[in-house]
Amino acid sequence: MGRIAGRRRGAQWVAAAAVVTTAVVVGAVLMTAPPDEYPEADGWVREPGAPESAPRPAGDPSRAAVTAELTAAARTAGLTTGPVHPAAEDDGTADCLADWTGDGPADAARLAAVETALEERGWQVVARRGEPVPEVALHSGTWRLVLHNGGLLNTATLIARRTTDSCDEAFRRAEETRGPRG
Repeated sequence: MGRIAGRRRGAQWVAAAAVVTTAVVVGAVLMTAPPDEYPEADGWVREPGAPESAPRPAGDPSRAAVTAELTAAARTAGLTTGPVHPAAEDDGTADCLADWTGDGPADAARLAAVETALEERGWQVVARRGEPVPEVALHSGTWRLVLHNGGLLNTATLIARRTTDSCDEAFRRAEETRGPRG
C-alpha cells in the first residue's frame, strides 16, 4: 500500500511541476511579446481582416522602390514636392527609411487620394485613428507607414520604416548612440 501511495504522490509532483513549468514559460512568452503596434488605448481601430504583414507578390520592395511609390502616390494626389533635405550621416538605418516631403499641408481629400494611390500600389490599410490628428497605418511587406497631416512643420510628409530584424537592430544602435531625440 505504501508503494502505491508513494507512486501516486510522485505522479502528483510531476503533474504539478509540469503545470508550474508551463505557466512560467507562457508568462515569459507573454512578457516578451512585442507590444501591439497600433494599440486601441491610443485610439487605433484595426481594419477588419487586415493581416499583420502584407506580403508582396514580387517580394519585399527596396528602399528605392518604396521611395518611388511614395513620390508617385503624392504626385497622383496633387501634392507639391517640398525641399529635398541632405542625407544624414549613415548610422546603418539608411536602407530602413524611405521618405517624401511635401511643400505645405494637405487637406483631407488629398490625404485620402494618397491612401488610395498607395493601395493601388500594393499597400494595405491595417488601422485607423481619429481625432485629434486623423492617421492611417499602412503596410507593404516589411514596410510601415503612418499617413497623417501636419506635424511640427505642418507639412505633408510620408516616412516609411522597414521592420526587419537588421533594421530594428540598426534603429536600436542609432538610438543608443545619439539618444531618442537624435
